[in-house]
Amino acid sequence: MSESCELAKLSFTPARLRINWADGHLSDYDSIWLRENCPQDRDPRNGQRLVDILDVPPEPAIGAASQGSNGSILITWRSEAKSAWFGLDWLRGHCYCEEHRRSRNQKPILWTAKNAGDLLTLDYPALESRKSRAQWLRALAEYGIAFLRNVPCTDGQVLQVARFVGYVRETNYGRTFDVRSVDKPNNLAYSDLGLGVHTDNPYREPVPGLQILHCLQASDEGGESVFVDGFAVAESLRTDHLQAFETLARVEVPFAFCDDTAELRARRPLLTVSPTGELLAVHYNNRSIAPLSLAPDELAQFYSAYRLFAGLLRSSAFEFRIKLGNGDLVAFNNCRLLHGRTAVQPGAAKRWLQGCYVDQDGMLSNLAVLERNLQGASPSRNRESILSRTASQSATLSTT
Repeated sequence: MSESCELAKLSFTPARLRINWADGHLSDYDSIWLRENCPQDRDPRNGQRLVDILDVPPEPAIGAASQGSNGSILITWRSEAKSAWFGLDWLRGHCYCEEHRRSRNQKPILWTAKNAGDLLTLDYPALESRKSRAQWLRALAEYGIAFLRNVPCTDGQVLQVARFVGYVRETNYGRTFDVRSVDKPNNLAYSDLGLGVHTDNPYREPVPGLQILHCLQASDEGGESVFVDGFAVAESLRTDHLQAFETLARVEVPFAFCDDTAELRARRPLLTVSPTGELLAVHYNNRSIAPLSLAPDELAQFYSAYRLFAGLLRSSAFEFRIKLGNGDLVAFNNCRLLHGRTAVQPGAAKRWLQGCYVDQDGMLSNLAVLERNLQGASPSRNRESILSRTASQSATLSTT
């Protein structure tokens, strides 16, 4: 048990347990919260809860609380024949004071043209190392983008990289898609035209979380990639034009795609914000916005905000430009990062990128497992810190 988990004073009321920690921190735990998290109400193998909230008394009253000699606290409730041990390390780790709630909300690292040099690039063979793979995935999670060099220029190789990231999302474009010029393209991405920065597939439900692009053939002239941190731009808009930010977070925009084999439609705001104001996603694709259906006043307000946001997205202050060479690969958060390209010049060697989409939850899961294993932790520290006492102390958990 770490020093921060040492107890200085324990007190309680029927409604709440209070712990004064040795390092000066104060934690309060509501009785209903403790009762709902009783360890013996969870399966000892997988940690899943065995009871529903309606199986728990609506106002359980704490009758007694005492410290054991094994780094845990025994709590007994008055309203039912129920006792439970809670580990001090588990309680400290799950403290829900304002300070701890803020610390658990990991903020993305925003970047602009000035600090784009902080974006991570690794050699592809490094991903065989768990430590380097965790570093690369951590950069992808925090900055929303990460690069690889020296990826073999082999058709389908992007899927070999994707296995290090998460689970591939197959769409109407296929399990992989080839970004290169073709006759009569069903999407302007498959042409030599320059593309303004955008996020992919906002007409899909749900929108693919991550995109991976592998350069198999760079063009001789043109075809430079452009990346913009949509979160950084949106926060700039919020700071300087709050009403415009709120408009783009409120007004739902229709997106659509249609070709011979698919017809896809979805409605969503350009900016998705949580109830607490946290920016969750940017969905911006001027090529796919369908005609708006808004009241005149709201239409004017939206277009004003839309133009402000579009202007910031074009600003060189936010742009990172890079010419991907043969064997280069980029992975990025498709609900945060906007990407585009300059036009491929006529007569230049054909540019060929091969891509795929990957669900973001798989990437975050892989990262968590890698970091847990690198720290030598068990499959679930949170679960085991409370369940490890269940078997050994079951005899002590007798009703009173």
